[in-house]
Amino acid sequence: MSEKEVRIPKQQRSIEKKNQIKTAAIALISEKGYHKTSSNEIARKAGVSIGTFYSYYADKTALYEDLVMDLYDDVLNQIPEMDLTKVTNPVDLVRNYIRIVMAGHAYMPAFQKEVTCLSQQYDHFHELEEKSRSHATEKIFRLMMENRELLRITDFEIAGLLIQNALEAVIHQVQFYPNDYDKEKVIDELTDMLCRYVFKPEYLPPS
Repeated sequence: MSEKEVRIPKQQRSIEKKNQIKTAAIALISEKGYHKTSSNEIARKAGVSIGTFYSYYADKTALYEDLVMDLYDDVLNQIPEMDLTKVTNPVDLVRNYIRIVMAGHAYMPAFQKEVTCLSQQYDHFHELEEKSRSHATEKIFRLMMENRELLRITDFEIAGLLIQNALEAVIHQVQFYPNDYDKEKVIDELTDMLCRYVFKPEYLPPS
């Protein structure tokens, strides 16, 4: 089916059907993995015909891309805009930011773990995730640009790359796999590490 034939839901009933398909897909992919989940299974679990499935999505990959975009939007919407110039202790804001990102990864963890695994194994899925992930990168970059007088870093693009990947690597380990880590201690250490990397010493509280 061509992209021109894919339906964009406008009426409430159509929106609900599309959401049913998304909900079914998340449940199945979280349980079985992307490659072991078929479009027919998704349609059956959603309570719609396979024809209805293909009226909303050209294929399973198009549905997956929509789900990943929704996932990043849901998590990013929890992260407020921050103006570091209006606070006396930027460390607290960094800690709160990390705590929000940590909590965001507790949202649909099985599905997020599958997204991460696919992205690491296949270039195509990595490209799909990067489209959505770029919004998070842009948010970090914008935050740094707006508060650059407080920062010791000079290459904001590289800094954004390092910050995002450092956060994700640690948080994925803590949230996606069984472990005995004290999450508050992890947050404290991540906060200390990032603050020492990002801020000029005069803007940090005494040790």
